[in-house]
Amino acid sequence: MATRKHTIKGKAMWAKVFDSNKELKDWQGNPHDFGGLFKIDVILDKENKAIYKSSGTSGKGKFDDDGNFLATFKRKEKERFEWAGGPPEVVNADGSKFEGSLIPNNSDVEVEFTVYTTSMSPGTRLEKVIIHTLAEMPVREEPKEEVPDAAKAVTASKVNVDIPF
Repeated sequence: MATRKHTIKGKAMWAKVFDSNKELKDWQGNPHDFGGLFKIDVILDKENKAIYKSSGTSGKGKFDDDGNFLATFKRKEKERFEWAGGPPEVVNADGSKFEGSLIPNNSDVEVEFTVYTTSMSPGTRLEKVIIHTLAEMPVREEPKEEVPDAAKAVTASKVNVDIPF
């Protein structure tokens, strides 16, 4: 099998495709041998799931708690060949470079990936992320700091610090 490029569309989840948010450690907390890992999970509909499955990738995909099919695409920071490593290209739908540093969950994206031959099983490499529509970032409200009634009582009462002997 030769190297083949494929493109799928879906909703981005947990995108870590920039130098500022790449994964530095594996799931056990050990640093990767190849530097960082760029990755993105994409929720696929039936049509794009069929494209993914027929691409020849060794990736199996998985279902999330809501029953959505997720495909994970990865790219190593350091690879044997320089062109195969480093961050993936991230662009807007018009082809201009994406200037942000985060892709919010549920953003509409198109992912270009390569399936290539290895000695063990077909390899898959993330090549490019095209952002069609950015989802809104959730607004995070700062929690209000409330002092419990017991703490108010302690601070209100005077403590006797005289030594009785």
